[in-house]
Amino acid sequence: MNLDMGRSTKICKTGLRTLVAVVGISIMLVLCLGCSKAGPYIQTINIVAEPVNVVGLHAKVEYYRNAKLVNSMHFIDGNGDGVIDGKSGPKEKGSWPKGWEWFDDLYNDVIVGHSTIAVENEKIKFQDGVAYELIAGNYEC
Repeated sequence: MNLDMGRSTKICKTGLRTLVAVVGISIMLVLCLGCSKAGPYIQTINIVAEPVNVVGLHAKVEYYRNAKLVNSMHFIDGNGDGVIDGKSGPKEKGSWPKGWEWFDDLYNDVIVGHSTIAVENEKIKFQDGVAYELIAGNYEC
């Protein structure tokens, strides 16, 4: 009986490599599945401009996760002169979805009593040194 020990060793090394790869992938899958307890969710940004006090304007940006309001900003021109009379917004930075973090900059750049707001077609324009233009609509992100 003639056994080819070289071939047997190659088969064992290949089998061992395959086993290590399968175990490694299995561990990664278990770790990844364990980290995603929250599951998938839907994120939506809603940008609206609506009349207030007949001649004024109320612009709002709202962030929803699974239809639940997570964050929002409101800007009001109560008397229709184009100057923002009031604003309200997030208590802290960083609660916007990826790619929309610049909303924090918009909120910080708007100065009550100084910054202007206007609506042209579907665009809501904010101006005070830095100009921002938002297109009213509902965006999934």
